[in-house]
Amino acid sequence: MRLTVARHLAAPFEWGVNDCSLAFEAVLAMTGFDAIEAVRGYDSPQEAMRRLRAAGYRSVLELVEASFPEISPAHAQRGDLGYIDSVEPLMSPAIIDGAVAHSKALAGPVLIPRGQIVRAFAV
Repeated sequence: MRLTVARHLAAPFEWGVNDCSLAFEAVLAMTGFDAIEAVRGYDSPQEAMRRLRAAGYRSVLELVEASFPEISPAHAQRGDLGYIDSVEPLMSPAIIDGAVAHSKALAGPVLIPRGQIVRAFAV
């Protein structure tokens, strides 16, 4: 997981290649489960939203809710997924790594203190 996260965070943001889906890449590396398989192939935010809707979801959070069991953030472990309290439709979860969670935005890597995670999902 850590190698996947480090590789993703080091590369520049690119829709569909190296974007906020880094949590799903880490899950795939850890488990072999590709939660966004039906959404892959996008190269813009508009295409990502179109593919997400075609797969039956109105947001990435809705896809996460359908794919992983929700748990208390206090019980989340390394490799689980987490969200802060403000969520936009294309916002992917962060991947929890001890006292922090990692995500990626257009501006680059995002480091979230564990205490800011308000929803968590077991991987």
